[in-house]
Amino acid sequence: MSRKTPLVALPLAFAWMVTACTSSPGDQPSTASTAASDPILTTTLRSYAQPLVPVTIDGRPYHFILDTGAPYTFIDNHSAAAITQRVPNKEVPEYFRDYVGGLNVIDGSALNQEQVLFWQSKPILVGSHPISGSVPWIGLDLSTVDMAYGAHVDGLLGANAFRQLNWGFDNIRHTLTVWSQPPSTAGYEQCAPYGDAFGSSPFLNILFANGNGGPMTIDTGSSFSASPPEHIQTFKEQGGNVQEIGKYARLSGNGVYEAAAYLVDGLHLGNMPLGRLQVFGGKEGASSTLGMNFLSRFDSYAFIPSEMLFCFSAKHFTRDDPKPVRLVELSYENGHLLIGSTHLSRDGLPQGLVSDDILLSVNGKPVEPVDIEAIRHQLAHAPAGELTLQVERQGKQMTVKL
Repeated sequence: MSRKTPLVALPLAFAWMVTACTSSPGDQPSTASTAASDPILTTTLRSYAQPLVPVTIDGRPYHFILDTGAPYTFIDNHSAAAITQRVPNKEVPEYFRDYVGGLNVIDGSALNQEQVLFWQSKPILVGSHPISGSVPWIGLDLSTVDMAYGAHVDGLLGANAFRQLNWGFDNIRHTLTVWSQPPSTAGYEQCAPYGDAFGSSPFLNILFANGNGGPMTIDTGSSFSASPPEHIQTFKEQGGNVQEIGKYARLSGNGVYEAAAYLVDGLHLGNMPLGRLQVFGGKEGASSTLGMNFLSRFDSYAFIPSEMLFCFSAKHFTRDDPKPVRLVELSYENGHLLIGSTHLSRDGLPQGLVSDDILLSVNGKPVEPVDIEAIRHQLAHAPAGELTLQVERQGKQMTVKL
C-alpha cells in the first residue's frame, strides 16, 4: 500500500555515496556502546522471500512481514479480532481516514475501502522492544498475502514501525538482525543516505547511465520490483534496455491481477550498475519500487532510520536476473501448494500441468509451503528437461517432467 511517487529525469550527482565505513583497529567501540547496540532479535530469512518478523502482542506470538512499502501497520482482521477492539470510523482522526482512503495497493489500484476496518493499536514487541503507534491499526483481509507467502501472516509492519528500529540483513547467512539503537557501520563497504517522508516509504535515488534518475521506493513487502507504464517508458527514453518477458498473475490486497513483466537494464545505484532487473508493470500513476530481488544483490545491508542511512557490502552487486524458462504460478491454499489456481498467462500452463494440481515434490524433494518463493524460482528458471514434479490431481498422484 503506497502513495504515488514520480520518477523524473533529474540530474543527480554521483557523490552521494560514502565509502570506507569500516573503522580502524584503534576505533573499536567501547564496552558500553557495544552493549547499547546488542541486537534485540535475530531471525532466519527465507530465500527470495519477504522478511517475516516474529513479534509478541499481549504475551502471544504472531508473525508480521516487514513491509516498507506500507506506510502504516496493517493487520489481518481475523487476527485483530482475537487481540484488540474495533475503533468506530467516527473515532478515527479525520486526517488518517482521508489518508487511508487514498492508499493504493501493489498493482496501483485504490485500496478497497469496503474491507478496511480500524483496530485499537497495542504495543508490538520485537524481541523485548515495544513498537507503538499514534493511530489505529488498519485491518484488512490478508488471505491473499497468505496465498502468496505460503504461511499465515498476521500483519504488515509498515514504514511507521520500520522507523522505530534498525534493521540488518545478511543474504549470505540468511538472517535478519534488529537493534533498538543504531548499530556500528563498521564492516560495511559503503553507506548512502536514503529519503523518507510522512505518509511515505523510504526511497533510494536510482540513476541512468546518463546521470539522470529519480526516487524508487524500497518495498521489502514485495519479492520483485515494479514500475508503472510511464516509468517503463522513461527507462527506454533514458537509454535503458527494456525487454517484455510475459504476463503473470500477481496477488494484491484487492485480489488477483495480471501484470506484464520486464527485464530492465541500464539502472545504477550511485556508480554501481544493477545489471538486468526483473520489474513488474503497475498501473499508471503508481510508484516505482525496489523489491527483494533488488535487495538480494547485496551480501549484507542495514537501514539506520535515525540517520536515514543505508549501509551495505556487495561483492557481486551487478548481475542479470534471468529470463524465466516457463511460467508456473503457485499459491498456498488449504495447507497445500497449488499449481496455476491463479494462472492468468495467455500462454497457459506448461504441458502436463493442470490448474489446481497439488504440488507434492520437485526432483524427489517434498515441497514445504514455507519455501514457496524458492520453489517459484526453481520452477521458473530450471533448464528444460531438468524438472520432475510429483503432483496430485483429483486424488491421483502422477509424475510430470518439464
